[in-house]
Amino acid sequence: MTFKNRYTQVLFATLLSFGLFLALRIFFYLSYFEYFSSLSGYEALLSFLMGFRVDTAIIFTLTSLLWLALLVPLRFTYFPFYRIVIGLVWGILIASVLFFNIGDILYFGFVNRHLSDELALIGNDVGILYSMAMDYYFYQSLLSSVFFLLVVALFYKLFAAKIEDRRLRHKEWLLIPLIIAVAFIGIRGKIEGISFGVSDAFAVNKLASGNLALSGFFCYYRGGDRHNINHSALALQSAVENVKKVIHSDKTLYPNSEYPLMRSFTNAEKKPYNVVIIMIESLSAAYLDALTGNRLGVTPTLDAMANNGLLFENFYANGQRSQEGITSLFTGITQPVGFENFGEGLELYNLSFLGKMAQENGYHTLAMQSSDRGSFRVDKLSSLAGFGEYYGAEDMPRSGDEVGSPNYGVWDGDMLRFLSSKLHTIKEPFISFAFSASTHAPYYSPGNKWEKYPHSTESEYGFLNTMNYMDAQIAAFMERAKSEPWFDNTIFIFTADHTNHAEVASASEVQKKKNQLGSYHIPLIIYAPKIFEAKKMQTLGSHVDILPTLADFLGWEQPFTTIGSSLFDTSVQKRFAFVKHGGEVALTDGISSVHYNFNAFMDGDNNSSKELQELLLSIDTAQANLLKQTKWMQQ
Repeated sequence: MTFKNRYTQVLFATLLSFGLFLALRIFFYLSYFEYFSSLSGYEALLSFLMGFRVDTAIIFTLTSLLWLALLVPLRFTYFPFYRIVIGLVWGILIASVLFFNIGDILYFGFVNRHLSDELALIGNDVGILYSMAMDYYFYQSLLSSVFFLLVVALFYKLFAAKIEDRRLRHKEWLLIPLIIAVAFIGIRGKIEGISFGVSDAFAVNKLASGNLALSGFFCYYRGGDRHNINHSALALQSAVENVKKVIHSDKTLYPNSEYPLMRSFTNAEKKPYNVVIIMIESLSAAYLDALTGNRLGVTPTLDAMANNGLLFENFYANGQRSQEGITSLFTGITQPVGFENFGEGLELYNLSFLGKMAQENGYHTLAMQSSDRGSFRVDKLSSLAGFGEYYGAEDMPRSGDEVGSPNYGVWDGDMLRFLSSKLHTIKEPFISFAFSASTHAPYYSPGNKWEKYPHSTESEYGFLNTMNYMDAQIAAFMERAKSEPWFDNTIFIFTADHTNHAEVASASEVQKKKNQLGSYHIPLIIYAPKIFEAKKMQTLGSHVDILPTLADFLGWEQPFTTIGSSLFDTSVQKRFAFVKHGGEVALTDGISSVHYNFNAFMDGDNNSSKELQELLLSIDTAQANLLKQTKWMQQ
């Protein structure tokens, strides 16, 4: 391999970089061809062209300084060692981004969106991610590593090649400003205004178009642009009034006009019931037989409680990550796009906190998870939310007959046995929160006795087996609870953090029930046989409704702020679920849904309701701006 001059060498390296990025995007398109089938051929082509702009911003950012280092007209730039070192740096940078984007393609299969600020949440879970790479994605990780080395080797060979014309010309200095200008425009993606960002990457108003054009690295690299998202699509006063109309209740009043969405329940009757909340990792509504009739047979205990308690058939997660689900349950807020995560700054905006409200009403508060204490930062979230006691896997002894070790902390059975021991001595009234983990991928088996399907750590069958195990542990926990003096006075709440994103097995394994925003549809079971009569509830709700539901039913008079409403409040006429989808938001009323990327509403079935579009913009505008102005909640 030889090059006429160093300009042709740099140009070839740049074109090779674009070619590698294009090849990976084609692989991405073919890997999820069914998902992208909503795009016509012309729309797909436009999305690929938009992807070229995305790739340009990345490649120019990574390599523009290298261009200058290779093209500045100085003698040492022709030294073979110098050019090889620059070439290796070029290759490592490009290979690293490609490696990152391969991981993003695998992640896309879980949630139908790209990586963004998830990396900021890794915290103490690096070991878990490494374990998943070496187990769940071993072959993919191996092939990606080989690909990484091949790309680096290719750029090494390219820059070790002979350059025929090695003359220095003084007029080449005139090209340097032009190179800088080209690099600047390519990096920004625009000549004027804010740099080309995530919301600009939609060639047509379809989510699939943006997802095809974008990549995980770009979403993370340009993630800071989300802080500049326009959350003022409507005038704030109009937005607030629109939100107040839909959350209107005959049971609440607004005690302070300076905090326009802060409410409190009137004529509240104190009911000091205990509350036990169990949040089950990745339990989609599709897996609960009582809800879908799929007859999977892995949730007999939950099915029985659903049939003998309150089963909310139209309940949604407010996000796609565990931390988002916990945030919504603890604070009654759907994290606005571009805002800090709860535990990293969101709490500074003055939020309502479930644990703190409970403590102010004389409750003892307890939280735990079966993962390590700091995993998913649940330790910090629980403390901020006002839970006085907190425990993680390090505090829980192995106490059952499970075999092997789970990927996360201890087995859920160990956690529930530990929870039983704590509730045995806790003072009433109390509220406890427990977050499970054994149903998280990869699906390690706790033992053959719980395997109803051919087990695999990667298959959806593996999830079904771990869910069967978790259900059995809930059965044992409930049997222990029934012997406690506080059982008849306790409300048990079972829900999920989010849906199962790892549906990697064949479609024939599990039947799916279609519904609006199905990727957010989760169960909610409220079980208290001495308090509630059995009933299937059609009331539409989401995580953010749990805080006001408890405040309503338990008779808490403290003010709170949330876009949610009590699920027991029959005077609320308009129900909705407002969810976060990476860098987008969506809203459903149970009949139609709308999706918005902060640039336009996405086209699609039932996505054109002007009423829902206005409600979505009102919620986003009111929530984000009242938080920024510290007018969300009076402290």
